[in-house]
This record gives sequence, structure tokens and C-alpha cells, in this order.
Amino acid sequence: MNCTRCQGLMLDERMIDMEGGYGEMWSVSTRCVNCGHRDDAVIQHHRQLSAKPVMATMPAQEAFSLDWDSEEVESLAA
Repeated sequence: MNCTRCQGLMLDERMIDMEGGYGEMWSVSTRCVNCGHRDDAVIQHHRQLSAKPVMATMPAQEAFSLDWDSEEVESLAA
């Protein structure tokens, strides 16, 4: 599995929740060896709840003309 941040190696890591409502609870998450980024079921759940659809708009491209007789235009080398 690759990290979503740095594309590094993700390894499984067992974690314990000492303050869980039902006592100690073990969970498994993944951690990146390179950058330390963590990913687990709780993080994924919260991301899905707060995800909003993204709509990308492209700005209109302006047409431009190039005056070949201008001093700013350099001739291309062959």
C-alpha cells in the first residue's frame, strides 16, 4: 500500500485506546514509514462525512495574435 501524501510504504500498526468507553480497545491503522501519515477507519469515516463535491471550472482562453514583425519575437534556430 502506498501513502497518499508521499507515495511511501504504509505498514500496519496496532494501537490501543486507553480512554475508550468500553475499556481498552485495540485497533489497526496504517502508518507511512517516510512521512508518518496515519490512515484508519475513523479517519476515512470523518473524511466521507465532510466530503463535498468539487466542481472545477476552466477559465475561458483568450485568443491572441502574434505579430511576427515585432522586435519581441525571436527567430527560431534551425
